[in-house]
Amino acid sequence: MDDAEKKGGKINSMRTNGKRVVTRLNEIYQCGKKEDGTYTRMAFSAEDIKGRKLFASWAQELGMNVRMDEGGNLIARMDGQNNDLPAILMGSHLDTVPDGGKYDGVLGCVGALEVCETFKAEGYIPKHPIEVIVFTDEEGFRFGKGLTGSSAVCGRDAGIQDSESDIYGEERGHVMQSYGITSEGVKNAARDPESVYCFVELHVEQGARLYRTNTSIGVVSSIAGVNRYEITVAGEANHAGSTAMADRRDALVAAAGFINKVPEVTTEYGNEFTVATVGTIKVTPHSVNVIPGTCTFSLEIRDTDAEVMSLVEQKLQETLGDICKSYGVSYTFVPTSFHEPAPMSEWVKENIVNAVKELGIDYCVIPSGAFHDSLIMTSVFRTAMIFVPSEKGISHSRYEYTKDEDVENGCNVLLQTILNIDRD
Repeated sequence: MDDAEKKGGKINSMRTNGKRVVTRLNEIYQCGKKEDGTYTRMAFSAEDIKGRKLFASWAQELGMNVRMDEGGNLIARMDGQNNDLPAILMGSHLDTVPDGGKYDGVLGCVGALEVCETFKAEGYIPKHPIEVIVFTDEEGFRFGKGLTGSSAVCGRDAGIQDSESDIYGEERGHVMQSYGITSEGVKNAARDPESVYCFVELHVEQGARLYRTNTSIGVVSSIAGVNRYEITVAGEANHAGSTAMADRRDALVAAAGFINKVPEVTTEYGNEFTVATVGTIKVTPHSVNVIPGTCTFSLEIRDTDAEVMSLVEQKLQETLGDICKSYGVSYTFVPTSFHEPAPMSEWVKENIVNAVKELGIDYCVIPSGAFHDSLIMTSVFRTAMIFVPSEKGISHSRYEYTKDEDVENGCNVLLQTILNIDRD
């Protein structure tokens, strides 16, 4: 019988310190305070680095070994009874969107560290080494592409170059110097799949399903895939004052007719989790007294089933064709990107479900419509996610809020999940 088995009763009674977690969430949040009253930890910024240093200091106080890999990922490691065993990974990200909230990403990092602190306080030494990862630039708003750190860990091309510019005109090569890394070097962060036992990410839901149903825990089934398209409707630019309504070939009016149909078509051919969004739009010649000759806009479709995404795309394109024909205009429908749906590991999910049941906490199994580092991690490692409620479904906002008791529930489920996995 090993030490873990001898301490079975003590293991089952382990609980995280919710107050400490909430305090640390607030401390990290303050690292992003700006002069204009907003709170932002943009990747590679001084505020981001301040938050990462604070996080690293907490891990070092626990005696954890802290390092940064070639992808800029901050990794805190706790030794196990047998360090030759593959490591159990937990974590998320600390970077935010502009004026983001306290919980998105940060909860997964602070909650994972709390698991390690609870182990130390209880004198529990896991069989496997434990690693807490703070991934680099998950949000991606600065350069228009995210999931940089998790892509690097998985050995996937992050699609970055030193010469590309951010939203402020700064070159990536210069910006990444704040971490002491280079675009070329990021590929060297790839992990040997045999060195990782699994990855578990605790996160706020960023949706309203748990909140609406008053459910404490969401066990994530899959992360939705995403299809994105650029659509251009081409009509005829003409004088707005002298062209009769019957003579117009207005590209914007036709586009608006299609956009108005997007919710209806998506609801009819999708399911309760299928979503489609038009998020950007521009017209030419963009003049108050000229009928729009072209209208270009984005379309995004998300679902956890690639076949459903394909069907919705087909029906939307048929709808667009019918509308454009009725207005005497033409269109192009060009795919711009595609991410496959990412189902979670059944084995890790089972361990989460068992943990929730052991703790007597209510739960449901739900998909994630938002991207997370786990989306990339599923491509190489056994991965699963734990969700806690977002009040009113609000996220990516200063008004993002998760109740303290939900934070503590999530951390306790993470703790029990890691204990279950470590003994499996």
